[in-house]
Amino acid sequence: MRTHSHRPHLHVGSTGHRVKKVEERLESLGYLKGAADDRFDARTAKAVVDYKRDHGWKGKPEGVVGERMAHSLRHTEGATTAGTGGATTAQASATGDSGDKGKTPSKLKGATYNVERDRDPAEVRKRLGGFVKRHDLDFIQLQEINGYHKALENIPGYHLVTFPKAKDHGESGILVKDSLLAKQPMLIQGEGGGWTTVRNGHAPPRAAVAVKLAGWLTVVSAHQPPSVDWKNGQPVGPPNRVSTYKSLSEKLLAFAKRQLEKHPDQALLIGGDWNEEASTKGKWSPGWIAQQAGMKTHGGAKTHGNASIDWEMSNGCRVSNIKAGRTLGSDHNIVTFTVSRPKDKG
Repeated sequence: MRTHSHRPHLHVGSTGHRVKKVEERLESLGYLKGAADDRFDARTAKAVVDYKRDHGWKGKPEGVVGERMAHSLRHTEGATTAGTGGATTAQASATGDSGDKGKTPSKLKGATYNVERDRDPAEVRKRLGGFVKRHDLDFIQLQEINGYHKALENIPGYHLVTFPKAKDHGESGILVKDSLLAKQPMLIQGEGGGWTTVRNGHAPPRAAVAVKLAGWLTVVSAHQPPSVDWKNGQPVGPPNRVSTYKSLSEKLLAFAKRQLEKHPDQALLIGGDWNEEASTKGKWSPGWIAQQAGMKTHGGAKTHGNASIDWEMSNGCRVSNIKAGRTLGSDHNIVTFTVSRPKDKG
């Protein structure tokens, strides 16, 4: 007869290798502030409680790591599935019923848009809200939205999926129409040391946000760090910036490969502000991600002056009607498109 032995729970006062592993995982997912060590203290307990609240624990979660918590941490693989409070206060509607049961649209109207920092949140809400209403968009992949979360949550008819507890505090997100069922919000956390901004500030490593829409399409909003220089197909530049750039690229590639392997009957769309043209193929570039994952690239719409850095990559769907629209007060044009489900996958 086989018996099952359970490891003792970790709690405030626990020490050792297991504590450090848990802290490293919580830190990589954006829950633990400060460096991981081998001591389970008050900050560790707070990170555990925050994680549990975001991953489906009911009632008042305790700052204790048991078998369920350990199992959850082991199986996130860098892309965390959020529960009832995962992204913002709008997360509840993102994971609930759409009010349109039984209908699965085979075409979705999408867009990608870098909102740009340091704008009036009320202006952002008014301009973007008016645009999505006029064009009847189903979703928008958004970047540079830290500071606009509350404003975006108040756009009528839409809810925001983002992760304020990520290392970049919710830099990217996806605005989804309320009538469209959205499931399984996920965080894809880049690592590395971040990089120095043009204003000599420190930018933390970015995270991408993913969500499943209409039962057949997983949408990812990504924002790569500022483009590195290239030499013989390899990125060159400040080590921290290169390592950060490399990390998010590798995480996105791993996520894409997992999705395409585990869900071959579903479609995948990854897009956003890449800081790179769709044609770039250097190692760790977005074009390299698409090539390695076997995805198609969809660029060409001129944005951000005369560049084509806001674009999509796809697998298992058709992306058409790609157009660069107005800037809506940003330094990027909003890029709209249509995503169609193949008839043989309906």
